[in-house]
Amino acid sequence: MLSESFSNWLLLEARPIATSVGWKPIPLSLKILSIVFLLWAIGAVMNLPNLVSNGMPVMGVFVYGPLAAVVPILLDFIGPGVFLFALWYRKPWGPLWALSYIGLFILNNLVALLSVREVLGLPAILGPTIVAGIFLAVIFWQRDYFRRGEGYE
Repeated sequence: MLSESFSNWLLLEARPIATSVGWKPIPLSLKILSIVFLLWAIGAVMNLPNLVSNGMPVMGVFVYGPLAAVVPILLDFIGPGVFLFALWYRKPWGPLWALSYIGLFILNNLVALLSVREVLGLPAILGPTIVAGIFLAVIFWQRDYFRRGEGYE
């Protein structure tokens, strides 16, 4: 049986939504995470030509060309961008969004671990997977930020 707090988080129980938005009310751990997300997104965009020419695994199948650019754009650029929007405006769906796209990222890495480990190497698969797990942990521990009312800092 799920604990009450976890089930409330999954169901996004209605709570008063804060009217204070922006950088200042964001907890330090989420500020650090948002900076890392921005750097990760920049790195992903800079790596797109490499992925287009060399390919990348998508659920265990290597894809090349423009199709190889779609996954990093979705998981490394658009996903964090939408989460940063939710973080800035304290949208209650922010943690669920992060769980969805980071979970998909981790799933893709786990499938790659089983199917293309010889091609990519263990560090190239496990490194981003561990970092994504840390991202999820930070977001989970700070999920109440998205539901806090004003003055509840």
